[in-house]
Amino acid sequence: MRHPCLNFCWPDCNAESRDTPRSSSGRTYSRWQALHRETDLTHTPRHGRHRALRAFGERSAERVPIPIACYLVKTTDGTVLFDTGVSPRAVPGLLRNDSMARFEDADLLVHRLDSIGLEPADVDLVVLSHLHFDHAGGAELFPTSELVVQKDEYATALYPPPFFEGFYYRKNFDLPSYRWRHLDGDAELAPGVTVLRTDGHTPGHQSLLLELPETGPVILAGDSCYWQEHIDAERVPGIVWNPAAAFQSIRRLKTLARLVGGRIFPGHDPVFWKAVTPAPGFYR
Repeated sequence: MRHPCLNFCWPDCNAESRDTPRSSSGRTYSRWQALHRETDLTHTPRHGRHRALRAFGERSAERVPIPIACYLVKTTDGTVLFDTGVSPRAVPGLLRNDSMARFEDADLLVHRLDSIGLEPADVDLVVLSHLHFDHAGGAELFPTSELVVQKDEYATALYPPPFFEGFYYRKNFDLPSYRWRHLDGDAELAPGVTVLRTDGHTPGHQSLLLELPETGPVILAGDSCYWQEHIDAERVPGIVWNPAAAFQSIRRLKTLARLVGGRIFPGHDPVFWKAVTPAPGFYR
């Protein structure tokens, strides 16, 4: 069985999303080395977000830095990118309107790819945890890749409820000439790479399970869990479409992690990300 490997990297910036790892996979060690170089493209911008968003129903004026990132998964079946960060078009406004924002030109996903000798055309699958602007902003960079999203998420993003209108930027995903794969639940994309439907944050949120041969199973939670405390205390994140569904998704990921002996990587926790191995290190 072919297993993926996982790498992490981030930039020196701030933005309104979460910092996420990347992953790569291959049967041979040489392919794995190529992967962990690829992880460098997960340079992550960050911006400030109110601490109130840490848990559903909280109110606080405190602002905390929140990293944004993408994950690269390399398998012998192809190259998979999990999330695409913010759109290059959004960066000027982000820097202008958020005093905590940090973003450099090198942080753009296309430049991170170029720095390791890759182009968007080298990515076979782009898996979007959901279509909020800080995850789907770079989807337009991949016209030759297959874009993978839950069908309910895509339908909601096209016609969002008022509460979510500010999170969905239609230009990011209304790409009719692109190749889309609309899922309806869990799906194995490649050996050791499985999409897990985790509704709650949005109507069609999805996480990613990676079966690493040495590290063991890793679950990339996406926005189903911003912080470690959401996992430990089973607290629903602050921005949710359905709190009950969000709670059940957290419970589902925790149960799965316990059954397979895996770890859950939260999406937003700046403290958590300081403890993981950054690129050029990797998780195999």
